[in-house]
Amino acid sequence: MRALLLALALGCDEEAASPPAPEPATAPTPAAETAPAPASTHPDAPRVPSRSTSRLAASHVLVAFAESLQADPSVTRTRDEARTRAAEARARLLANEDFAVVAREMSDDASGKRGGSLGAFGPGKMVEPFEKAVAALPVGGLSEVVETPFGFHVIRRDEVVEVHCAQLMVGFAGAEKPLPGASRSKEDARKRIDAAKAELDGGGDWKVVVRKYTDGPLKDDGGDLGWFARRQLMPTLDEVAFDLDIGATSEVVESPAAFHLVRRLE
Repeated sequence: MRALLLALALGCDEEAASPPAPEPATAPTPAAETAPAPASTHPDAPRVPSRSTSRLAASHVLVAFAESLQADPSVTRTRDEARTRAAEARARLLANEDFAVVAREMSDDASGKRGGSLGAFGPGKMVEPFEKAVAALPVGGLSEVVETPFGFHVIRRDEVVEVHCAQLMVGFAGAEKPLPGASRSKEDARKRIDAAKAELDGGGDWKVVVRKYTDGPLKDDGGDLGWFARRQLMPTLDEVAFDLDIGATSEVVESPAAFHLVRRLE
């Protein structure tokens, strides 16, 4: 039960960003690679993600060619043409053009729509030439043109920014992705989470209020979700969590599963 609820927080949102095109080798798979935290106090609890010391983060421009692995059928350029285009992208970046703009214009990867960001990833989650290139760079550094089976990359190493957060979650029947056993109406769920928010605004203790109002066994650990880098939580929670100051609590957020309050712990 708890594992399912944690999974919902990690990725139940229909707006979740699609992974980069070369998913098996270059897309981060955050839920599987985070290190375990100390065991929960709940007997049915999986371990929640702890702060990582081994993750890297990167953005890239990927220029594919016709024979590249997983290249879109619309890509018809030759290998030499792809290398030249990647070099052109790198030259623009060295001239201080905005990385996101160049990625959107020149990348053949789905991450181009996000300005080239791949987020954070752990050891072995990328093809070896890509991972080695990132590891060799300082934060903010730009690589030479790097070839992998997916094409030619220009890579920037990004800072790994993580937050430690908790949530209070109230589900309702009829949600797009309802929580197990959810039976209250959406109106009742909203009243319930508004009551929880009012108690917190009045100085109520977070863990006490979570235990009183939240759905599921996460209540026994104060709704602790662990540590996450960008885009490891569902988008509706991700945006909120990273905008919060430490110790602050969000306004009510609605996802396809429930209403949420998010607190940034660290």
